[in-house]
Amino acid sequence: AVFATLLALAAAAPRPDDLDVIELLRNDRAQEGANYNTHVELDNGIIISETGTDEGVQGTYVFTAPNGEIVEMTLVANENGAVFESPSGHLPVAPEPVQAIHPVPEHALEAIELAAQLRSSGVEWDEQGFVIEK
Repeated sequence: AVFATLLALAAAAPRPDDLDVIELLRNDRAQEGANYNTHVELDNGIIISETGTDEGVQGTYVFTAPNGEIVEMTLVANENGAVFESPSGHLPVAPEPVQAIHPVPEHALEAIELAAQLRSSGVEWDEQGFVIEK
């Protein structure tokens, strides 16, 4: 997840036409075993601030989008998974559920209703969809 975030930051960074050199303004890094702290700032507005421990990773990533907007994202990754947030509102939004775009066909609704009636009358199915004989 961290590599994907860094790759996204690199891909979204402005690309100057005259190939200016980007200056490193700050580069603080420390590591002891699995624990680390990183804080990097570049003169093009990219800021990477990240802390990693045995329990997980927390980080803040800031860059300037091609349209000039400042993008900020935070990451918390631990045993519960990874959660990205964007106080600046720049995370993608999931598309509408398929059912909202395409209604469920009538024959499928009828099959669902029939299955519910059979289930309420005691019919059971195995994992492959076959009726279990009692």
